[in-house]
Amino acid sequence: KPELANPEDEAQEAIFQAGTDVGILARDLFPGGKDASPPDTFSYQKSVARTKELVDTGAEIIYEACFQFDGVLCALDILVKKRGKWYAYEVKGSTSVKEQYLQDAALQYYVITKSALPLQDISIVHLNNEYVRMGDIDVQQLFTMESIKDEVEELQDFVEGKIAELK
Repeated sequence: KPELANPEDEAQEAIFQAGTDVGILARDLFPGGKDASPPDTFSYQKSVARTKELVDTGAEIIYEACFQFDGVLCALDILVKKRGKWYAYEVKGSTSVKEQYLQDAALQYYVITKSALPLQDISIVHLNNEYVRMGDIDVQQLFTMESIKDEVEELQDFVEGKIAELK
């Protein structure tokens, strides 16, 4: 019943839109991908099915990939297959990796890998605060990618326990 959702205030809506804009811009780091976004925020099961279809049919770049394992759903900004291995990228509009991003990514890693898709690496893509724009935006300079796989793997027992507790 989407009509029962609380309306967002203008400030919160602006924050969400800025995050969306950064995420869409980051897609230029991996152009030519297939979009698995749901048609609306209440249809993520369609995205799970679309992601599986894209993986099974050989897509190498998927935007807004969705996975589900044991009743837990996650969405990932960019999923890329390079040399036969999968890499996960979560885009943030900040200029550094924050603790809460690690916990979010740990859940994503848990759900994705338990869904039978092994990840070679998982990274946070964030804004490079030393980038100075000269003319057109150079997304390769605008963004920084930081692997967080080691930190995420260390959190797997915590994630599994927290899921059980929350259920």
